Amino acid sequence: MRRLALLVLLCATLVGCAAIADLAALQTRVQDAGYQNVSLYHRSDNGTDLLEITASGSDPDQVAEIVWDTYPEHVDQLSITLNGTQKVYSEAELREAFGERQVTVKPDDDTDVMKSLFTWLIVGAVVFLLFIIGLIILIVVLMRRSRRRKAQQQPYPGWPAGPPPAA
Repeated sequence: MRRLALLVLLCATLVGCAAIADLAALQTRVQDAGYQNVSLYHRSDNGTDLLEITASGSDPDQVAEIVWDTYPEHVDQLSITLNGTQKVYSEAELREAFGERQVTVKPDDDTDVMKSLFTWLIVGAVVFLLFIIGLIILIVVLMRRSRRRKAQQQPYPGWPAGPPPAA
């Protein structure tokens, strides 16, 4: 069970590393556009991918366009807070304002990760059951073999069949 947990943790870590690299690249692009104190947060809430950006600057539409054209992760909702003023964009609003995305969007990983996790859980359960069945068969064979040996053993011919002599 610990190995399965370790495998799941490793898969999640590898997926997380790619997402962190994408966020770091986006943060650099927003800073290169002249925005300061840039902070990014991408999360999934009930299947909705939310990207929150906080920075110092003046034009949230420019930041939204940078995200739309360069950030490869799927975004259902974009929240941009510049100097304390928040503006929220839906995916439809971004598509209407900036057209189709200029970057190839990575597939929404939530369903793929769950399918992969479910597949590995099934494979692990089958392997575990096969191991248990093999262990049971081994125990049964060894017990039968032990009983046969006991039944076949004859007493040593030099020893009397009765109790030991009294001293």
